[in-house]
Amino acid sequence: MNREENCCVTKLDPRLRGDDKKRGGDDTKGLNQKDTSILIGNALDHYDSAIYGFLGPVLAPVFFPTYEPIVQLILVYSVLATSLVTRPVGSFIFGMIARHYGPLSGMAYSLIGVSLSTVCLGFLPGYGEIGWVAPASLICIRMIKGLFAAGESTIAKLYIMEHKSSSYALKASHLYQSSSMLGTILASGAVTLVLVSPHEAWRWCFWAGGLTGVVGYGLRRYSSSPAETKAFASYQVSSLASLWTHKANVLRVAVATGFGHITGTIPFVFMNSFVPLVTSISLETMMVLNTVLLAFDMVLIPLLGRITLRYEGVKVMVLASVILSFTIVPLFAYLPEASLGYVVFVRVWIVFWGVAFMCPMNFWFKSLFPLSEQYLLVGMGGALGATTLGRLTTPFCLWLWYISEISFVPAVYLAVIMVFTAYIIFTIKPKLFHVKQLIPHTTGA
Repeated sequence: MNREENCCVTKLDPRLRGDDKKRGGDDTKGLNQKDTSILIGNALDHYDSAIYGFLGPVLAPVFFPTYEPIVQLILVYSVLATSLVTRPVGSFIFGMIARHYGPLSGMAYSLIGVSLSTVCLGFLPGYGEIGWVAPASLICIRMIKGLFAAGESTIAKLYIMEHKSSSYALKASHLYQSSSMLGTILASGAVTLVLVSPHEAWRWCFWAGGLTGVVGYGLRRYSSSPAETKAFASYQVSSLASLWTHKANVLRVAVATGFGHITGTIPFVFMNSFVPLVTSISLETMMVLNTVLLAFDMVLIPLLGRITLRYEGVKVMVLASVILSFTIVPLFAYLPEASLGYVVFVRVWIVFWGVAFMCPMNFWFKSLFPLSEQYLLVGMGGALGATTLGRLTTPFCLWLWYISEISFVPAVYLAVIMVFTAYIIFTIKPKLFHVKQLIPHTTGA
């Protein structure tokens, strides 16, 4: 093998871009029926996951009415902290299920569990009916939902790239991210309608999650081959020691995943609650803009994905995180009493660089670990990052503003994370991987 056949994961072998059609084998030619089921199921899963975040301002007075409005918001979003425990545990449990019954079965059970817990939220009485039992029940249901939701993030984002040449793997990854946006758009549109509907209409959004679960479960009831279950062989208690062996790269996955969540959470969840507090712009207006910007985000993913194919993924990720780290503080400093146009610009700016960061991210994850341990280590690292840096961003940023009353203080916290993200990615020791080692089951030219 010559040197051109060795490449860092984020720098595609040029020969793989134009010669995929010559490689033979159906798996390298694009999406198959299983991939389509993953994309549709992922969209439905993200609908269920996004509903709670978008309904936060509506749910806050229902479950925490005895507190002032800003504290209500902090508390309702702090419920997401339950995933600190449930996400890593769920990631391991569903990895074990995928090992014994196949990845599609694992994702099917994950989706039906998410959907059932989402329906339960729709039937949950508020504080006015059952007192403190209401927020306690909310926490318990969210814990159960987090346990099941970990199955999707653990399996799907890497599984959809399996059995594909590197160029098709990247395209599949971009489509997976786009399907996530589609589900989020559906959730945003549903919440926008709720805001102009009767008081209890928010429950319909959760009940609709039950229908998505039934559909998604049916789509994913395929049998898995022994080769597919073999990829999850690392999901054993004895394999947990590899988390410590690869702790530096598990940390990289956690931080990068957290950064990716932040660039979605800040413009689409945090700003929905924060902007009405510091400007005259209403929550209803923010939610209408939310849906439009999410559609922009979904279109942007494949467009930026094609562009980032030309560059080394690590450099793209570092550039995106550095630019955001230097601009996020001044952008937030001018948010109080800002115009609608300025608010839209801030959101679009964060979305653009967030998408640029995430386009090569899942493909880069595959390069960090031995092939036999990718699902375990990426799954656990992603679960830790999504919970610690991702889901806790909104309540923590609201709390920072609450105690400081300075609009850019939350942005300082975000800038620190962004700088650290750039540093931890940039300082990785380069490892050379043969393309066949990176994307398994690809036949040679």
